[in-house]
Amino acid sequence: MITKDGEKNKKISKNHENEVIIDFLNYSDMKIIQRNDYLNFSIDSVLISNFLTINKGRKNIMDLGTGNGVIPMLLSKRTKAKIVGIEIQDTSVDLACRNIILNKLESQVEVVKGDIKNIQSQFTDQSFDAVVTNPPFFKFTGDKNQLNNLDQLTYARHEILINLEDIIRAGSYLLKFRGNFTMVHRADRLIDILELMKKYKIEPKRIRFCHTTRNKAAKIILVEGLKGAEAGLVIQPPLYINNDDGSYTEEVLKMFGKI
Repeated sequence: MITKDGEKNKKISKNHENEVIIDFLNYSDMKIIQRNDYLNFSIDSVLISNFLTINKGRKNIMDLGTGNGVIPMLLSKRTKAKIVGIEIQDTSVDLACRNIILNKLESQVEVVKGDIKNIQSQFTDQSFDAVVTNPPFFKFTGDKNQLNNLDQLTYARHEILINLEDIIRAGSYLLKFRGNFTMVHRADRLIDILELMKKYKIEPKRIRFCHTTRNKAAKIILVEGLKGAEAGLVIQPPLYINNDDGSYTEEVLKMFGKI
């Protein structure tokens, strides 16, 4: 996938301070580079990568806010589709580029630096079959006490550089007719998400509530919609992440590739 200006971001940093290279879940053939002062991948990325609908009609996929490239790496295990990740933070772009090279995914995955709010300056409209995102979860109310002392972590967790509407607007712009938009977010933002999806002509089609354990209220939701589709929403069975003893459930272990 080539951006409007025809350029790909291939810059690889020589500054490897604070970095570690670890095994990527239970994939024997994959590693991931992470930094302890940047947001590392979490179960949210695993959940959304497994939730995204993959079929033969999905030839290219956009990951909005790719971070260190974890979602494209996970999706490469499920599909041969071309995957593009866009990220605004320079260090995260660098990490993502090197993760793609480390895992020999250059022919399938591309990472570009850019501002999702100005997505139209880099990509043409209706150019992707699917858009996936694990965006910042928290609204910023003006109380700086709620923010992390590292800007890069604040930007990844709070709606400072971008908000929920910006993300959904960009997803709608990028999607072809009946392309799917798939998001992981906090359950308490569900109404906001559904209202904005409808506003930007993405019809909600599937929702799954994710619970830490069976006796806890859902904290995370997985939502998928189709651009320009007719109404019809399915609430899927709940997903339980942990057993009562704190171990991962069988379904989550399967996502990790451990059973």
